[in-house]
Amino acid sequence: MSFEGKKIAMVGAGPANLNAAKVLIAEGFTVDIYEKEAEAGGAVYTGIPAFRMPHAFIEKLAKELADAGVGFHMNTEIGKDISFEELLEKYDRVLLGIGAQVENKFGMEGDGYIAGLTLLYDLNVLKKHEEYKEKYHKAVVWGGGNVAMDCSASLARILPDVRIIYRRSEAEMPASKKEIKDNMAVGVKFEYLENIKDLILDENGKVKGVHIAKMELGEPDSSGRRRPVEIPGSIYEFECDLVVPAIGQYVDFSAFKGVEKGGTHLSTVPNVYITGDAYLGPKNLGAAVKDGKEAAQEIIDSFR
Repeated sequence: MSFEGKKIAMVGAGPANLNAAKVLIAEGFTVDIYEKEAEAGGAVYTGIPAFRMPHAFIEKLAKELADAGVGFHMNTEIGKDISFEELLEKYDRVLLGIGAQVENKFGMEGDGYIAGLTLLYDLNVLKKHEEYKEKYHKAVVWGGGNVAMDCSASLARILPDVRIIYRRSEAEMPASKKEIKDNMAVGVKFEYLENIKDLILDENGKVKGVHIAKMELGEPDSSGRRRPVEIPGSIYEFECDLVVPAIGQYVDFSAFKGVEKGGTHLSTVPNVYITGDAYLGPKNLGAAVKDGKEAAQEIIDSFR
């Protein structure tokens, strides 16, 4: 079957969509990618520090796709520069690879309370290293996953005191042993079985510390890991001027009217598909690449 003349719009230029585009362009589809940032890569560009993962491979893939005829529309945000409705009208299928970019801040606010993905964007894209060095000296990163590791390793390269607060033990930490070892190598301190309760702010709303509760492990919860339980009377104050929550992200489909996840990559809106972290939840690069290829195959099958 020929797919010449069939047009696919992709929202987001992350690894899932780039690999989906590679599959679709090879089958004869016309593919356009809409990306709100200035460069392709998604979380590889905005969130993963170059010292942990060089970005050359994603730049090479984007160039290969552009040379093969994929249209890249950078600095283009859906709902602002072009409407979702316009994409539905112009294209036969739409693939959303928008990531899981909304962060859980647990209702806390303060000058010096900066969510993990925001901090990584500040350092990786906006290059605010000097600003952070001048403003902050003692940082606490709250969490134990990939984002927490990237934040702490990045901060340890510019600040004198960086530590991770994690509510379970090292054995339950989602981060790999290598990431933990790499963080220790650059001076990051690890505090296990502790959890942040709230921020301590000065009269101007600036972070000057946190209240921390000590934890112990109970019975396994739905994740299969032992559930952390607060030890009564264990709360203490810890002085710091930067707190980085890196615990949980979710997907925001608000710019895409009616879209929710369905049972497959096909969403609840006809001809609109979802891939990558927006479909799987926050995962690693390999999972995003694999999922992009699977989503592309579902799109191909939908024309047969």
